[in-house]
Amino acid sequence: MSLIRRATISDRLASVSARGPGFDQIRLVAALIVLAHHAWWGVNDVLYQFSGGFIQLGLFAVVIFFCVSGFLLAPGLVRSGDLVKFAVNRALRIFPALFVVVVASMFVLGPALTTYSLADYFGSPELYSYLKNAVTLMSHYLPGVVRYGHEVQINGPLWTLNIEIWSYAALVVLSVVGFLGRRVLTLVVWGLFYLAYVALAFAPSLHALCPQRLVDFISLFIYFITGTCLYLYGDRIPLSGFWAGLAVGLALVGAAGGFSAVVLPLCIPYVVVYFGLSDLAARVPLKHDLSYGVYLIHSPVILAMVTMFDLQAGWRLAIFAALATLILAYASWRFVEEPALRQKAPVFNWVSSRLRTFARRQRLVIPAAARQYERRNNVMENLEADSVQRREGAYTPDLKAVVRIRRRALKGAELR
Repeated sequence: MSLIRRATISDRLASVSARGPGFDQIRLVAALIVLAHHAWWGVNDVLYQFSGGFIQLGLFAVVIFFCVSGFLLAPGLVRSGDLVKFAVNRALRIFPALFVVVVASMFVLGPALTTYSLADYFGSPELYSYLKNAVTLMSHYLPGVVRYGHEVQINGPLWTLNIEIWSYAALVVLSVVGFLGRRVLTLVVWGLFYLAYVALAFAPSLHALCPQRLVDFISLFIYFITGTCLYLYGDRIPLSGFWAGLAVGLALVGAAGGFSAVVLPLCIPYVVVYFGLSDLAARVPLKHDLSYGVYLIHSPVILAMVTMFDLQAGWRLAIFAALATLILAYASWRFVEEPALRQKAPVFNWVSSRLRTFARRQRLVIPAAARQYERRNNVMENLEADSVQRREGAYTPDLKAVVRIRRRALKGAELR
């Protein structure tokens, strides 16, 4: 009787040439959920109530992004370990569109919404502090942009990008130290973050002691590294609708019972990977990856609609904001993101050539400096030796001179 081998995550990933057919669709849905969260539902949504205040739909969508990133980015580093290529690819995916959105917020949205005069607006240091967002360092406000007398955040969702960058850096560290090549070590790291995540959820005193940025990092990186572990152990993990359904059921039971921190990091990444690798999501054709543009642009669009047209949070605002955001996201993809991604190979070749040139110069400079240092040491040693000999000559009598003096003394004694 022959045993039927169940299809695994690795089997499916190989069959689709390491590109999941449904991940772009999943990310777009997640980005639209974040938009609806900010335009309609707010924090106190159905998931927030169901989970006892542990997680809301906006954060759930962000978690999906981190699951996808951890799963899709690990293969490149595992196969090649090329850190330069990884850094170039990530930089071209993250920063061009981010820079355009930040600059547009500063010089288009801000002047349209500010209560300051244009002279005061452009003369305010707060305006140029906002440019920190282009490198994922948060600055929330623009001068004079207020609602009901209070400053309003221009693009609050950008806070997750800094954690995304730190997650990339952590993945690079795991690659450099060899943990990705020895997956059990990555599993140990996952276990430490999982324990920290659970401890922060069930120990409010520990949560209060930790800096909020560290708490935020742990709360999102656990999903990122779970996605990475799903790839590393993909040859042992079956990929089936049964297990995905079981994971959904376990997540719902755990969330309802107050154990969200225990079950969600185990269940959500598997369900995300299952749908990303399945043909279910791929049945919705999607020629362009609009998810990142939607995520970057939706908050300034909502702010503009709320401020200029006095729209209130609700389904109308969500629909209008979604339509405007999708149009702008398509423009971002067409004119910024896609052209930037086409430059992966040229930028990689340019950076690699510069690094090789730098390395050659270092190989030439270091031996030359060593030889110069050696010659300088030899000269100093010779000078010190000459100095020592001169000093010894000054204090050591000449033997022949001593003999001559003694002979003269003997002759003088004989004459006397």
